[in-house]
Amino acid sequence: DVIVDFADPKLAGQTIVVRNDARTPFPNGHAVDPATTGQVMAFRVSKPMSATADATLPASLRAPLAKLPGLRARVRQLLLAEIKDEFGRIKTMLGTVEHGALGWDAPISETPRRNDVEIWSVVNATPDAHPMHLHMVFFQVLDRQKYDAEKFEAGKPATLRLTGTAMAPPAGERGWKDTVIMRPGEVTRVIARFDLPGLYVWHCHILEHEDHEMMRPYRVLP
Repeated sequence: DVIVDFADPKLAGQTIVVRNDARTPFPNGHAVDPATTGQVMAFRVSKPMSATADATLPASLRAPLAKLPGLRARVRQLLLAEIKDEFGRIKTMLGTVEHGALGWDAPISETPRRNDVEIWSVVNATPDAHPMHLHMVFFQVLDRQKYDAEKFEAGKPATLRLTGTAMAPPAGERGWKDTVIMRPGEVTRVIARFDLPGLYVWHCHILEHEDHEMMRPYRVLP
């Protein structure tokens, strides 16, 4: 949450622009155009205040995060993949380290039972970052770690070799999440409790990706 105080007299008559400077595709793509796609939102501070806020911020915004127990959690090795279709077009897909890229209609491979705690270890084998979203569950980000992308082959788990040390999430990612950025060349680990039986999906939240096979169903069993 972000709180902005527009009551400062210095802001009267000004326009405050929220800007985006992320390259597209992130993180190694083209620079944004500051005159178009680099501008996200504008606030025009022009009208008189209709009321004066008398609220005060609490000293502590919320209770400390209770971490999920990971000692007995099942670990799944999942995959963000990029392949080419029969016409040579690039397709981004999901899958598993064991079986490689899987289409939407492939059998469901993630079937936790109700209240199971699982660690999803997701290998990003694409050249881009992806905002990955899980439906109907909140998770915690455990860490990220580099892997040897040159020697990794999807469908051959033994080729996954982690390198360096695992990096804890920054402060802004240490709360409950339903979406997390997964960067290229890294394994991102999240932990979740699946407490509501049913059929759900997990997918990339880039619209063009989720509409073209970068989405897979998962089922929480009773």
